[in-house]
Amino acid sequence: MIYPDGSVHRVISDLSSLIGRETGHRLLAAGDLNILYGYGEHGSGYWGSPLCHCVSRMSALGLVFVGPQAPGGRRADPWPDELPRSSNNVPTYHTARQAPAGATRQLDFVFASSGLAPGVRVTALNEPDRWGPSDHCRVVIEVAG
Repeated sequence: MIYPDGSVHRVISDLSSLIGRETGHRLLAAGDLNILYGYGEHGSGYWGSPLCHCVSRMSALGLVFVGPQAPGGRRADPWPDELPRSSNNVPTYHTARQAPAGATRQLDFVFASSGLAPGVRVTALNEPDRWGPSDHCRVVIEVAG
């Protein structure tokens, strides 16, 4: 099992140095966090919380989770057993044993400053014919005005 949340928390600490005031900043943070959102590895409740803690820390910095989430990308098919049916996660990563069509894990996430977030649209280009050459699909981030 990978224990990535330590590195994610270090990144969040680094981001905090870029934010000089409580409100009014305009910041986008996006990337491969290598953690799961809303569930744990193999359905573990214990390991299901790291991204929730990250979302809370990002929120404390004034950054809102903006995606990608369905309908901004296709959902996993087949649906992973441990992923709750209520999840809006979209696969953004495939293993070496999978093709993009069989991808089931979302490891890529985008956050935006709370004032910027309403105008941000995030789309995972995770259809097999749009995936691209990487094991992570491309993610489009559009920011209005």
